[in-house]
Amino acid sequence: MRCARACSTRGGAPKRKAASISLPKWNLPAPVGRINFVGHFEINDSTLRRAMTIYERDLLDVGQLRRSLARINDIGVFEPLTLADISVVHRDDDVTVDLTIPLSERKRRWWSVSGPVLPGIGSLRASLASRLPPWGRGIFEATTYFISLNVAGFAKPFLALERSVIPGQELLSGFAVSPALSPRAMLMHYLRTHLAHGISAMLDVEMHDPLVVPVTSAGRLQDELLVCVPPKPRLWWLRRGASAAVNVALAALIL
Repeated sequence: MRCARACSTRGGAPKRKAASISLPKWNLPAPVGRINFVGHFEINDSTLRRAMTIYERDLLDVGQLRRSLARINDIGVFEPLTLADISVVHRDDDVTVDLTIPLSERKRRWWSVSGPVLPGIGSLRASLASRLPPWGRGIFEATTYFISLNVAGFAKPFLALERSVIPGQELLSGFAVSPALSPRAMLMHYLRTHLAHGISAMLDVEMHDPLVVPVTSAGRLQDELLVCVPPKPRLWWLRRGASAAVNVALAALIL
């Protein structure tokens, strides 16, 4: 890990942009008190908590928090979350921290058009989709389902009820049901979807954010910050390229 000094804003304009994770206020390691979600109106709190890999009473782990946000993003209902969106508040004991995760729901209806990457492989596809209204819990939570009208090439359009892969409910998600599809086609769609999800998880490269550490001398906080930049994982570019290639290849086979 490379570390370099940078002026803090207390001494005027900073010489270097501060990183997104700042240790002075987080006071790591700190136990997590409450994890609060705000801004979700159509999805149950329990579905979000199943996606988390950091829990209340755990020590605050930035890596697990980042992974939790990625899993919430995978649900596909909210605008993408980053660590910078999280609010961290110390309790009166100045040790325990409460986390607030703000959510912004996406539009319930969308459309998409896709075509073959290489000529002769696959066909032009178009779809219109809409999430179901909020109702139910767990596997029966309607908001995690959507109805789509699909057209592939010059084939007859067909309707499908679909559910994307939901973190914490993987085996009961990632499927499509349609009277226009045979049981074999629906099973193959389920297997390809989970294969793509599993390969993406294995090839995913976790890029650690730089850390900003306060510099003290004789017990007094100085006007400088120590910026520590962790090294990138080995062959990170190759893993990212392989992940993108696999996703494109499997997307051509998935409904």
